[in-house]
Amino acid sequence: MRAVWRAVRRSGVLAPAPASALASLLSTLTREGPGLYALAAWWAGREPGRVALVDGRGPVTFGELRKRADRVTAALAPHLRPGQTVGLRAGQSADAVAALLGALRLGLRVVLLNPAQSEAALGALVRAQNVRALLVDTPLGEDWGGGVPVWTLTDLQEAPLPRKRPPPHAGRPVLLTSGTTGEARVVRRSWSPGAALASAGALLEALDLRAGAPTLLPLPLFHGHGLAALALGLGMGAPVHLAAGRSARELWATLERERIEVLVLVPTVLHRLLAEADGTAPALRTVVCGSAPLDPALAVRARERLGDVLFNLYGSTEAGLISLATPTDLNAAPGTVGRPLPGVRVRLEGNRGEVVVGRDRATGDLGRRDHAGRLFVTGRADDLLLIGGENIFPAEVEAQIAALPSVRECAVYGVPSAQYGQALHAFVVPETDAPADPEWHAALRESLPRRLRPLAFIRLPELPRTPSGKVQRWKLRECAALD
Repeated sequence: MRAVWRAVRRSGVLAPAPASALASLLSTLTREGPGLYALAAWWAGREPGRVALVDGRGPVTFGELRKRADRVTAALAPHLRPGQTVGLRAGQSADAVAALLGALRLGLRVVLLNPAQSEAALGALVRAQNVRALLVDTPLGEDWGGGVPVWTLTDLQEAPLPRKRPPPHAGRPVLLTSGTTGEARVVRRSWSPGAALASAGALLEALDLRAGAPTLLPLPLFHGHGLAALALGLGMGAPVHLAAGRSARELWATLERERIEVLVLVPTVLHRLLAEADGTAPALRTVVCGSAPLDPALAVRARERLGDVLFNLYGSTEAGLISLATPTDLNAAPGTVGRPLPGVRVRLEGNRGEVVVGRDRATGDLGRRDHAGRLFVTGRADDLLLIGGENIFPAEVEAQIAALPSVRECAVYGVPSAQYGQALHAFVVPETDAPADPEWHAALRESLPRRLRPLAFIRLPELPRTPSGKVQRWKLRECAALD
């Protein structure tokens, strides 16, 4: 707790009068319940005119965000009780954040849904999770078949402000897995306030975050990485620019125009940013990358272009935040995910090194440690291939293919082989000047043994990915079938 307090004091979040600010925070938590709503309400009480969010329609202050959240609470209160479940299916916007905060303030369990999910899958999830209502940014089709009330975000904002505050409640957001191996599923995870405080304090200290630092968030809020960044921004009183789906050129323009200090993204977006050669970020101090493996070569390019500002944050929907690699770690070992955060215990089980957090929270990842105690994620347990009697991680082969100058990105997939048990097909996003396949085969003879060279190269305009940037390997099978 001492480290947490030191990090909070240094961040300036309690300035200019720490004792008064801390007293108001405790009062807000008592009145509103511990949760995301309380963070927004705390700043709304201190500085209602401070900018909380910036979306496609412009800035929204903390005072306005609290009012919008209160309207959501007032609209839902006559129909729902604390502990019941609602689904939030919306893109990145201030109204979506207000809907989340307002539902949590009522004590609801809020399942965060991907707007791109099919309506058939949505209906099945609604039934499986006993969802009592849906909050959406665009109306659903008439035949989606969910059988529960649906409110649009516009409907919710038409409700009057409540005359009386409801009793203090703190609902909880519910995340879905990323869907890299099939349909996304709901994650059930225990939550420890002490561990959460320790992790938050460690992030504050390691990232050297400052109150009010303009933050750019080109991530969906229905993913754990995006939600954690939103929570940190609200707590720090920072203007969070919601920018999911923006082009690399638009992101560079925002970085320069708004003098963004903190950028939170996934490796795919970082790759696209660095490929856009004419952008500048004069105020950028911290880049937090996560949610998918960070290629070592990408980490090196980021340092060359941006300086020593890159952090690699490792976590999972199932286990939460796990470890953090600092710029110093990445300079020494560009592929590392660093060391476990305070309060997080990580062990590697079995010969394969399965990453387990705490007592029994399996992440589904495989890993190793180096001589300095830094953790490396070597792959997914369900991606491991057995080729010629040897365990092979796809990333080992992908790194060699991606190093070819004509390859933008790639992924490999195992297929049956009479000779080796399994062999590889490579799915490649080529550059415009990419050579014919025989040249790729010839180039890989020098770097890969025969059993690990792809039998075939399948060219794609882009790899199938989740919104958080992870390759959906189960969809590669479909791509291969269509080739």
